[in-house]
Amino acid sequence: MTAHATHRLPASRVENPRDAPALRWGIMGLGSISEQFTTSLRTQTRQQIVAAGSRTASKSADFARRHGIPRAHGSYEELVADPDVDIVYIGTPTSLHHDCAMLAMRAGKHVLVEKSFAANPLEAHAMVAESEARGLFIMEAMWPRFLPFMQSALLAVEAGLIGDPLTLTADLADYNEYDPSNYMFSPELGGGVARDRGIYLASLSSLLIGPASTVSVTGLQDRTGVDAHLNITLGNGRGGYSQLLASMYVNAPSNARLSGTRGSLSFDPPWYLSPRLTLLDSRGTVLDSLDSFLRRDVDAFCYEAAEAARVITAGGISSPLMPARESAAISETLERILSSARASWSSATPAHHD
Repeated sequence: MTAHATHRLPASRVENPRDAPALRWGIMGLGSISEQFTTSLRTQTRQQIVAAGSRTASKSADFARRHGIPRAHGSYEELVADPDVDIVYIGTPTSLHHDCAMLAMRAGKHVLVEKSFAANPLEAHAMVAESEARGLFIMEAMWPRFLPFMQSALLAVEAGLIGDPLTLTADLADYNEYDPSNYMFSPELGGGVARDRGIYLASLSSLLIGPASTVSVTGLQDRTGVDAHLNITLGNGRGGYSQLLASMYVNAPSNARLSGTRGSLSFDPPWYLSPRLTLLDSRGTVLDSLDSFLRRDVDAFCYEAAEAARVITAGGISSPLMPARESAAISETLERILSSARASWSSATPAHHD
């Protein structure tokens, strides 16, 4: 598509993940997210996965066998003590992120920790403090943040192509059948939509609108006690706000649109893996668009690993694309979201999810 030079979406500066320097990785926690992460690294990068660790030796051995990983450890302690591991990817439930990250850093390992960064702000800030005190890298694996189209969107905002950002609307909602084995339905494991889906939305808002100064939520609680349906409004204190939906009770198209004083950015669904980013003027006329050829989550996880490898190799301890302190601030926002949600349902009967 042709457009005037001042109305062109900027090209992303994100490099090919295959060009990132290779680090030696250990995988901690061997559930479905670690399966996807491991597959992405092995097929899309030059990163070396040298060890897998689980609290169950047989599970670790099976995971290592299926992925061609040379060593399997039957405990997290054994994994972080492995001298050949440079960085630990933590794919455990959110409730364990703090303890696992601290264990790894105290053993001298860099850390890439799955979203949500931590179960609460206190733990998040403690993880950042440990990283800074030890001079070790830590980053939240918020994978959409590292994708080329998302960085192009950020560059467009920073270049003033849509003027002052005023409104972000976004949703992340899928109906979930009740499954007692699914951590989403377990308060003890940090389940609920805020930390599973709302975290993506809060991070998107932080990136494009800025830190949340005000939080307002209405929501529904599942009979299991977890938050299940949240309508979230985040204000940035400068007149801008985000209107967000996170739910496991309804399906939504995963749209996102950022509107400003001069125009808007539209993310074709699903926004977190958007096939097309479109720049429009204030009248809704299309000025430019960028197509993305990522079609699966597994094709996207490699970008976060490549970013970690580049920053660590350069001697850094925090990524400029997903700063650890921003992750801690977003953890505070999530806590405020949950607090506001609980107030909205405190006098209501918990919803039944059959």
